[in-house]
Amino acid sequence: MKATYFILIFFLIIGVAKAQHVKPYLTVVKTQSDKQKGILYKVDSTHIILNDEGTFNKIAIAEIKRIQIRIPKRGYKAVDLVKIGSDPQEYKMNPNGKMVDKNGQEIPTFEDELATTFFSVIGTGIANALLWPIHKINPNQANFNLPKDKSKLSELAYYSIYYQTHPDVLNELKKMKAISTSFKP
Repeated sequence: MKATYFILIFFLIIGVAKAQHVKPYLTVVKTQSDKQKGILYKVDSTHIILNDEGTFNKIAIAEIKRIQIRIPKRGYKAVDLVKIGSDPQEYKMNPNGKMVDKNGQEIPTFEDELATTFFSVIGTGIANALLWPIHKINPNQANFNLPKDKSKLSELAYYSIYYQTHPDVLNELKKMKAISTSFKP
């Protein structure tokens, strides 16, 4: 019985820990004069604050033309196409005195191993050269044109780290209640 309670508490703790995950969003802000990049930290009625590698940049909303939100991507992991080399433990002596694997294939010679290694390195290099630019593509999660639509400011705040750690629960409940009452006949 204690083990059951322990397992339930363990999974409850893991569930709570995953529910409080804060997701940083990369933000590109185009202003009247330049373009700034960073992680969206906070949005209020007059300014947007970006975290650019430890420095906080405050940008006035009146100066902003466009905001692009992107999800940070993991680093590129190279692809290995062919296993290089053979494991000597995979091969066993058959009745004819030859080393074979479980499928009956003979152990490769040194020249075969060298050719396989050479062509696998070339093939892996070509594959990685083709896949790396595709991995670098990072589409926008959201776009905001603030001069045209100031009402999108509250939607932009959902992407900020500050809002994810300090959500306005009462205001969100009021919005949900208004939406649910509009559905009722």
